[in-house]
Parts: sequence; structure tokens; C-alpha cells
Amino acid sequence: MAAKLTDEVEQNNDCIRNLHLTTAYGGASPQREAFERSKKMKPKIIALIGVVLTVYGLILCVVSNLNLGVVLVVFLGIATLCTGVFYSKIKRMTTIKIFKLCKILFVLFLCVEAALISFIAIYGYSDNMDYKEDAVIVLGAGIRGDRVTLPLKMRLDKAIEYHYKNPDAFIVVTGGQGLQETVTEAYAMEKYLVQNGVDNSRILKEEKATSTFENMKYSKEILDNCFTNDYSVVVITNNFHVFRGTTIAKNTGFKDVTHMHAGLQWYNLMPCFLRESLAVIKMIILG
Repeated sequence: MAAKLTDEVEQNNDCIRNLHLTTAYGGASPQREAFERSKKMKPKIIALIGVVLTVYGLILCVVSNLNLGVVLVVFLGIATLCTGVFYSKIKRMTTIKIFKLCKILFVLFLCVEAALISFIAIYGYSDNMDYKEDAVIVLGAGIRGDRVTLPLKMRLDKAIEYHYKNPDAFIVVTGGQGLQETVTEAYAMEKYLVQNGVDNSRILKEEKATSTFENMKYSKEILDNCFTNDYSVVVITNNFHVFRGTTIAKNTGFKDVTHMHAGLQWYNLMPCFLRESLAVIKMIILG
């Protein structure tokens, strides 16, 4: 009887040991099978994300003006797609020291980008105007022919909102003529403001600028001729552009600068913030 009991105990112990070994070495454990399935799905998910981003970028090329942000979305989509397709090869390559270092640097860059974009977004939503400024500077954006695009319309609508609360302030509309544009941005902006009830005598046009720096430089030249004493300005632009716009305004000599943000369509968030983050990095490095 004792011998039989001992045999049963040994059999139970063997079963427990076999179960532990099966789990430890991956056998038929449900958790292990699920893990293996997820590993096989990972490249497919990455490739799918790449396809979505690429198609999204190509659609943006059609529905909005072609710019660096749109190109970056397409490039990011193609890069993500290639990562998914060649996932196994890339994983093997990153075991080599030099490629492992590249991977670490790339991940670090992504972390910096995420932190910078978060800062730009938070700053962009933090308005500080008091509706007592002497002048408004509305930064230009792309137009279609002679019509304002939706991002620019949002900026101008904010300028109109500000105008109703401070009708004595001058409104500087700034922007030259670019690709896919039949008139200057400033002309199209002035036309939109007048059509929406803004007195033409309060509008000042700056039609030479091709960059944010030139927007501010030429706007300051115009306003310096309008005021004999110190004056204050409020910069109106879309949320992603507020930080760089106000920083450049101060760098070009404006002493009293506040800001007011306009919104942005959800589908333009990625290209605009990607492009702006690189522009901010350039501004920090090159001044």
C-alpha cells in the first residue's frame, strides 16, 4: 500500500515537472502561443500603418498645397511600410554594433521630436493677448488661386473676432505670392477681411514676404512708419505656428508681443506639426 502511494506521488511530481518544463521552454503553453502569434503579426501591423500613412500623405498632396509637411508624411509612410516588409532583416542588422547605435540615436530623436511637438502644441494653445494691442499681425498661409485656404481662413476669422473687440488696432496682413497662387496672400487676406466687415482703412498689406522671418521683418518696417512711439502687437496664426511666430517677432525687434491662436483641421495636424518641429530645430540651431 505504501509502495503504491509512493508511486502515485512520484507520478504527480513528474507531471508537475513536465508542466514546468513545457511552460519554461515554450511548448504548448497558451501564453507562449499567443506571444508567438503577436511576434508574427508585428511586421504586418507595422506595414499596415505604413500603407495608411502613405495613402494619407498622397491624399494630402491632392487636397492641400504641397509642402514639406506633406512630403514628410509620405516619406514617413514609405519608411514605415519598408520597416514592416523587411522587419526580419532589419532586426538582424540591429544586432551589429554600428546599426544598434543608429537605432538608439533614431529612438532618441523620436523622443526629442515627441517632446518638442508637445511643447509647441501646449504653447500654441496658451493665448495671452488682452485686446489692447496697437496692431495685429496675421501671418499668411497658402492660398488656392486667389482664395484663402481653410487654415488661413481660420487665422482671418480670429483677426475678425479680435477686430470686433479692438476696432482701433491696425491689422497687418502679410504674405507674398507662392506656387499655385495667382495673387499675393496679403491681397487675398485683405479681400476676405473686407468682405467680412473689416474697415479697409484699418488694414495694412505686406506683399513681399516668403517666410515667417520676412513676414515679421517687413511688417515691422510698415508699423514703424505708422507709430512714432513704442507700440504693441498681437500675432495671429494657427496653433502649431504660434511659438515660432512670436519668437521670430521678438528676434526681429518687436518689443511688446502677444499671441492668439487659430485652430487647424484634424487631417492637417500631422504634416503641420512635423514640419513645424523641424523648423523650430532649425531656428534654434541657426537662429
